[in-house]
Amino acid sequence: MIKVLCLDYDNTVFDHRLGNIPESAREALEAVRGKCRLVLASGRFFNDAWNAPIKELVKPDGIIHSNGSLVEAEGTVLKETYLDPKLQKEVLDFAYANDLCLGGQHEGKWYTTNPEKQAARWKGKEHLFLREMYDARELYEIPMHALYLDDSVEAARLVEQTFPALRTPIMSEITGGADVIPAHLSKAYGLELLLEHWGIRREESAAIGDSMNDFEMIQAAGIGIAMGNGIPALKEAADYVTSDISEDGLKNAFHYLGLL
Repeated sequence: MIKVLCLDYDNTVFDHRLGNIPESAREALEAVRGKCRLVLASGRFFNDAWNAPIKELVKPDGIIHSNGSLVEAEGTVLKETYLDPKLQKEVLDFAYANDLCLGGQHEGKWYTTNPEKQAARWKGKEHLFLREMYDARELYEIPMHALYLDDSVEAARLVEQTFPALRTPIMSEITGGADVIPAHLSKAYGLELLLEHWGIRREESAAIGDSMNDFEMIQAAGIGIAMGNGIPALKEAADYVTSDISEDGLKNAFHYLGLL
């Protein structure tokens, strides 16, 4: 019996191609509410002004923010981790020196090392992102849970090779994009903290995701499900592959778990 259901958000619950949460996913979320504890697990930080409305929409029992950088259960903080300040400055300087697009969001503002490349990466999807950009050097003195490398797969590998204390789980093997987080963090780390807090066994948990920042979570959960639109490596690691997000993927995953 599934007692904890851990969900990625982007392209698992929210369809970036359509710019919304599919109606079948909304209905499925409402149908399982109360049957198990819902956990929202993402590279996003849901306590800022830009992402806070998502919490109100999903109404999770637990949240794994920024790939495990902040873990909450019913609004209580279980663990919070920031990037090392010295390392944060070093990786930002490295991005400037190597023409990489690295940045992050703080208090509703988006900061980047490369506004030209960032604008190109956002082209055609501007409605999903913040429009105005600020110099990432302003992040030198701001504690950050994570950064986001909106660049190629090769760029993500370069950062990880250069900074062993960091890891860069890739969003897409084609277009790239990667979270930049402390090496010991992952969504699985957050899931383990929540299971321990609630006194629930790993076998009674399930996780659903689509990209490489979901990899450890998919493996750690009792049942790991990859979205049909997920990357190949995640599908290979999953216990089950559901349909594409736009083809009732989340609803079908819930059916597989016996929640619907």
